[in-house]
Amino acid sequence: RPERAAVISFRYHIVTIVAVFLALAIGLLGGAAFVQPALQEELQNQTDRLQRDNEGLRGQIDDLQEQIGAFDGFTEATLPYLTQGRLPGTPVVIVTQTGVEDEVLAQAQTALAGAGARVITTVSATDQLVSEDPTTQEQLATIVGEPTAPAEELPTLAAEALALGLSPSTTVIGGEVLDGLLSAGFLAPIGSGPSQATLEEIGAPGQVIVVLSGGRGDQPVLAPEAFAVPLVDALAELDVPVAAGESLLTDYPFVGDVRSEGTVTVDDLDQTMGGAALVLGLEELLATGDGGAYGVKDGAEPLPPLP
Repeated sequence: RPERAAVISFRYHIVTIVAVFLALAIGLLGGAAFVQPALQEELQNQTDRLQRDNEGLRGQIDDLQEQIGAFDGFTEATLPYLTQGRLPGTPVVIVTQTGVEDEVLAQAQTALAGAGARVITTVSATDQLVSEDPTTQEQLATIVGEPTAPAEELPTLAAEALALGLSPSTTVIGGEVLDGLLSAGFLAPIGSGPSQATLEEIGAPGQVIVVLSGGRGDQPVLAPEAFAVPLVDALAELDVPVAAGESLLTDYPFVGDVRSEGTVTVDDLDQTMGGAALVLGLEELLATGDGGAYGVKDGAEPLPPLP
């Protein structure tokens, strides 16, 4: 009968569809059973290779650190012979900033002292320079002589005003600028701070300025380009002998932005060799007016040529 044939045909289609889906399910299960172990094995092989590579890199790092330690021990022994008496009585002002590693400042101070230089004062730029408080911003704008300046320009204006105060070629009295920034907390003294007699010395001819910046961390409190870079640039334009220094592993580089013929830059000033480069570079700058880029990063030489 036609009705019976139609029922049989319909049942046949159902059975066929079920069989197809069953075959697909069996195929997927079978394929997964085959592919999954192979995938796991490949992933495990990759993990093993990465672990071996990581162990190899750690070994290389250990070797390099050992070599650096031995080399630094050598330079510590030879540094006095390289730099002793190179800057006898040279007056120096050190300007550092919030976030700079302690090792950078310590190495600069040690190297300069060993060379016979006379550090007049050391001051640090503080995060007050980038304060969002309107009263603080107004105070800074008054000190730098730009009462209507936008807040974002104030750190740079402070750097330029400080550079004028540190230059003997201007009529700005350096001690007054420095004293104003210190009194308001935009600069903080390192150590006892400058006396009134010391402030009167600021900006005298023959003075050297050492600017330190950079540091470690995700975001600098006071970015180098906001204060340190314009300070060095302004000093160089005013023909003030200036050196710029950062650490070997700084997270926000600084010296690469201020390299010029009349500036000494040191990109490893937390290392003993960097301290030697600072002294020898300043000696060359004072004698010839030529600066140089020293350290271990791109475009730098380890040390200036020895006389």
